[in-house]
Amino acid sequence: MNPHKVMVLKQTLPATLLFLTLLLSAIAPCQPNDSLDASAHLPYDTAAVELKTYVENSKVPLNRRVIFVVELSWAGDMSRYHLLPISQPVLTNLMIEGSGSANRLEELPGGRYRSIRSFTYRLSPVALGMAYIEGLEIRYQDPGTGEVNSLISQRVSVQVIDPLPDSSDNVPPFIYLLLLGVFFSAIAYFLVRYFKTRQAAVQAPEREIPLAEQYLKILAHDVDPRGTNLREMALETARIFREYLSKQYNISTREASAGEIVDHLRSAGVSEEELRRMEEALQKWDLIKFAGADIGPAEFTNLYEVVKNFLEPRAHGF
Repeated sequence: MNPHKVMVLKQTLPATLLFLTLLLSAIAPCQPNDSLDASAHLPYDTAAVELKTYVENSKVPLNRRVIFVVELSWAGDMSRYHLLPISQPVLTNLMIEGSGSANRLEELPGGRYRSIRSFTYRLSPVALGMAYIEGLEIRYQDPGTGEVNSLISQRVSVQVIDPLPDSSDNVPPFIYLLLLGVFFSAIAYFLVRYFKTRQAAVQAPEREIPLAEQYLKILAHDVDPRGTNLREMALETARIFREYLSKQYNISTREASAGEIVDHLRSAGVSEEELRRMEEALQKWDLIKFAGADIGPAEFTNLYEVVKNFLEPRAHGF
């Protein structure tokens, strides 16, 4: 090679290298960087699982409940992690009354969400003093890789203090006195009302039962319209009716004939229709009693109805 060309090359080489270096530096920011891009868009659901445990109140009365909450959360869908069964917490001076669980999503900036799973335990204090909830081991699995990890909560302490008074203990004494006063006043009122009612009933005059009503009851008691001994029942009906007429209208019905009885009743204002039926009945009774005439069921029913129809309106004041 020509020595002169070699010399020129040696003189220009550093400048050329410097130019190339500057050129590459200028071009490099314009090229895509896969590693940076990938790191800037890492899936948000690969964030760690967070565990939080707490009690709603660190001091709880003996007659109240301790609310213990276990809360796990992670960025991403609820199905991002699978929680393995959680054992019951180990308790000191506490008893489990019940438990429950809940899921919710919390919105994060950028349209992302945080999944939150919470477990709530209702605990009952046993005695005054300190109570403890030992640490829980929470195990969760990544469904994609099958990897199982665990978290252990811290021990939680609760102070059990004196029980709160029941609501009934807060009632002022005068309320009880007022209630007793109302109670005894009510008893006194009903007693006074009872004795007044009873006294009024004793002093009230008894209702005078009309004579017709009395004999209507005697007729219903002594005479059976469905009886088989019709002659005897017919004569008993006549006896009851004559006895009533004798007392009501002052008639000597034993000696008076049917006509005399009818005339007396006519003067007393009895209607002609009633008198006609009554005269027929009185004559039939005389035939049965003195002549031994027979009587059939229809005739007996007719005699019975004559007496009943005569007594009923007068028994009711008509």
